[in-house]
Amino acid sequence: MLKIDIIDKTERKIKFILEGVKPQFANAIRRISMGEITTMSVDSVDFTSNDSVLYDEILAHRLAMIPLVFNSKNYKIKESVEDTGSLYEVVLVVDKKGPCTVYSKDIKSSDPDVKPLYDNIPIVELTEGQKLKFDATAILGYGKNHSKWAAAVTSYRYYPIVKQDGKISNETDVIKSCPKRALRIENGKVTVTEDCDLSGLCMQVAKPEGSLRVEGDPTKFIFTIESVSGLTAEQIMNMSLDELKAKAKDFSKSLSKLK
Repeated sequence: MLKIDIIDKTERKIKFILEGVKPQFANAIRRISMGEITTMSVDSVDFTSNDSVLYDEILAHRLAMIPLVFNSKNYKIKESVEDTGSLYEVVLVVDKKGPCTVYSKDIKSSDPDVKPLYDNIPIVELTEGQKLKFDATAILGYGKNHSKWAAAVTSYRYYPIVKQDGKISNETDVIKSCPKRALRIENGKVTVTEDCDLSGLCMQVAKPEGSLRVEGDPTKFIFTIESVSGLTAEQIMNMSLDELKAKAKDFSKSLSKLK
């Protein structure tokens, strides 16, 4: 039975234990969270004036990597050049004159709900007399198409389990050998915490040889989702599970048509 226990949660990062599934299921969540969750990013920039030391292309790249906060319910994916207007895109404007440093907070949006996640991201420095003016268009997209739309950085690893065969003669050495300090002695037995990275160093140190085994549980995983977009980590987690559910439903419908 699938079970999720949250270990730690902040707005930008969530860590949880996923239990009762196979690696294929865990990897599906990982891939969906990174590549198939819609986020908003700058897709094109029209420069009216750019006297800075950076080429237009470099500035456009920097702008695309600024995470934008947005309401996903208010926008649709742009699937063709004919899809224009406030349902598909947002216009972001900057008009600055040096000397100054242009920050993400200087970006003015056509939609107050769409704005940079952080105000203090430096874009470029302007010296005396230099100008920067542009209109940028931001649209929804998928991380699988371009990294600027990536919702999160996601990883998972097996939950560690320890197996002890008989008495270990050098328990102190075994505990100290763990680089993650994840081993404990409880009631004369070696136990392990979720911090273990399965390095195997403790097994090499343990005496007699073969008295200790630490391995990963193939049905239990430690998951970490860290948002790199305008979405919160919890939003990404829920959206990933919803997307996986939708894919399974579509697959089931396709199979039923073959009967």
